[in-house]
Amino acid sequence: MSNNRLSLEALKSHLFETLEGVKNLSDEEASPCEKIGIDQAKQIVDIAGKIIDVYKVQVDAMQVLNRMDNVAPPERIAEDLGIVASGTLEIGEK
Repeated sequence: MSNNRLSLEALKSHLFETLEGVKNLSDEEASPCEKIGIDQAKQIVDIAGKIIDVYKVQVDAMQVLNRMDNVAPPERIAEDLGIVASGTLEIGEK
């Protein structure tokens, strides 16, 4: 999996797919490929929670670094910490 697919947007997409899969358990017309078991859904949610924890640590680090003197601009810090993919933000872009 390439790094450009490792994002909060991708995580949200996977979680919504998981939700749909659980909902499809009670849909008799849904194919087995469209269904996901409760245990597997719980595992996905648990892993997603760990990924979110990593992002929280990165954001905390970014906030600390942003308060320091003579550090890189926030965009560069976000890229260096892996919060955004390298080259996706232009300096000064909001």
